[in-house]
Amino acid sequence: MLLLSFITGYLYFNRAASAISRLKKAAESIRRTEYITSPPLTRRDELGELAEGIYFMSKEIERSIAAKDEEQRKLQLAVTKLQALEQQQKQYIGNISHEFKTPLTSIKAYVDLLNMYDDDPKLLLEAKTNIAKESDRLYEMVDKVLQLTALEKYDFESQAELFEVAEGLRDICGRMNGKAERFGLTITLEAEPVHIWIDKESFMHIFINLIDNAIKYNVPQGAVHLRSEVRKGRVWITISDTGIGIPAEARDKIFEPFYTVNRDRSRASGGTGLGLSLVRNLVEKQNGSIVLLETEGEGSAFQLSFPVMA
Repeated sequence: MLLLSFITGYLYFNRAASAISRLKKAAESIRRTEYITSPPLTRRDELGELAEGIYFMSKEIERSIAAKDEEQRKLQLAVTKLQALEQQQKQYIGNISHEFKTPLTSIKAYVDLLNMYDDDPKLLLEAKTNIAKESDRLYEMVDKVLQLTALEKYDFESQAELFEVAEGLRDICGRMNGKAERFGLTITLEAEPVHIWIDKESFMHIFINLIDNAIKYNVPQGAVHLRSEVRKGRVWITISDTGIGIPAEARDKIFEPFYTVNRDRSRASGGTGLGLSLVRNLVEKQNGSIVLLETEGEGSAFQLSFPVMA
């Protein structure tokens, strides 16, 4: 009887120890975040109830961890969106400042010329005409900003229309001529008549920015030359200058926001490093392209192309 009792007790406690070992392994797996997919054992006693409890606890922990990860993912997504919105707002403010600066620069240039040559009737007529144009343009931009603020948008809507390139370039050169004369520069234009489908305000802003840069970074008694020609269903417009040029190491970075080739020169001329970035963005929105050409000697040259309307 003693031997039989010993054998029975050994088998019972060995089975219980094996069950407890399995429960321990299940708990260790949960600790390592390796959640169990079924109860570690099936019994109709207290150990079986404990196994069911461990399995339930594992599923609840797994569900809670998954919910936490999902909330963390949503929170990270919200933070990313807020950061993108903040950057978009900064870019928007920079773009708006740059938009306002170009017509004001032209107006100021003509005011300075009038202060120096107030008895020149031809200059007076030219100044009145171009100051009126730039004032109208400034008014339109203020109106757009108010509309965008009301709509809580951070980009200008394009309103494409049929546009004559040569006439548009002549108008822009006339507007910028006052600033060029102030710095002792000349602007020349060779343009073929051709129509493209483009937002007029974007076209004006693109070339006013490029000419403004060509003036700011030119040399005394220098020149700015624009040329447009039609090839293979596209109009190719080249704007070149006799200025200080762009170093080879900066050629791949000039279209990046806030990048300036010469920070001292940019501060002196009021440059922010946003002009060329904004220009490329506007060109691409109009299905165009812009590249910096290789130039021999001094100066720089940009070439733009847009599809021609048949």
